[in-house]
Amino acid sequence: MMLSSTDYVKIGRRHIGNNKPVFIIAEAGVNYNNKLSLAFKMIDIAARCGADAVKFQTFIVDNIHLKNSTKPRYQKLIKDKSYYNILKNLEPSFQQQIKLFNYCKKKNIIFLSTPYDEQSLNFLNKLGIPAFKISSSDSTNHLFLESVLKKGKPLLLSSGLTSRKEIDLTVKFIEKFKMMNKLVLLQTTSDYPTKNSDVNLKVIPEYIKKYKVLVGFSDHTTDYTASLGAVTMGACVVEKHFTLDRNLPGPDQKSSLEPSELMEWIKKIRILEESFGSKNKFVTNSEEENITMKKILVIKPAKQGTVITKELLSAKRGDGKGILPLNNNLKKIIGKKLIKNINHERKFSWNLLKK
Repeated sequence: MMLSSTDYVKIGRRHIGNNKPVFIIAEAGVNYNNKLSLAFKMIDIAARCGADAVKFQTFIVDNIHLKNSTKPRYQKLIKDKSYYNILKNLEPSFQQQIKLFNYCKKKNIIFLSTPYDEQSLNFLNKLGIPAFKISSSDSTNHLFLESVLKKGKPLLLSSGLTSRKEIDLTVKFIEKFKMMNKLVLLQTTSDYPTKNSDVNLKVIPEYIKKYKVLVGFSDHTTDYTASLGAVTMGACVVEKHFTLDRNLPGPDQKSSLEPSELMEWIKKIRILEESFGSKNKFVTNSEEENITMKKILVIKPAKQGTVITKELLSAKRGDGKGILPLNNNLKKIIGKKLIKNINHERKFSWNLLKK
């Protein structure tokens, strides 16, 4: 089914979709290093900057990692040799997540968290999270996605680490659960930070065309230029990591925005949205005041009875009120005779010709 401009997904108090404001997610992730005081500061900053939601991550390491699992390349700079240990140190408690959820309510910002396992999923569902954001690592995990889809809540699905064929299979799987009207498919490149040449924003209109769903963008570049491009290409959701300080320890700090950059990123998106305006081309009210810039048709001095040639005509600025030098107008004028003397250059008018 083709989405219309009225189709949307509702997350909390926000409607997400075509002709709706972009839903902006400030991704705290694990950048607070399991310290509640830092997490509260991040929520404060996200709310103050105007983000719609702040997102964390909920996981139980033993449910998602083998103890001898291999580090991804971007985490190899972290001194601890064990990928398992790195994440074990960042594993949030459910009690901690409850406090973050309640603090977000107090600050009037939507709390989101990515569940990585069934226990975390069930906990977040019971907590009352309004939507599920599922990571690229689970975009082809249909065992887990089935559990997510059965909850019936809006699904923000990242699509990093996947081929087009794999995404096709996942979308078909989601269709089986009649959840396409609650899906937002995010173009994602799972590298931290992502090189600009690997962002592939052209996937966004392809997703819209092929799957007929709402589409977003998960930005892992070092700045926010790609996010702005994504919005112009149809993304109705954007998410980006942020941090209190890029020099803090942690796997995602280096690809995150600092507070002043987060503020600027959100401000730029809102300015860009305002610039979209209408798809209908018209003279704006502000342009009406500058209409004298527009050239109108002018005729040079000539005697009554003169056959009008192209050489007698020109286009000049005047009062903005007159005949436009459009070809269909010129066809009606050239070759006709003047019925009046033209003593000085003046704007052309139809009363110079026989009716």
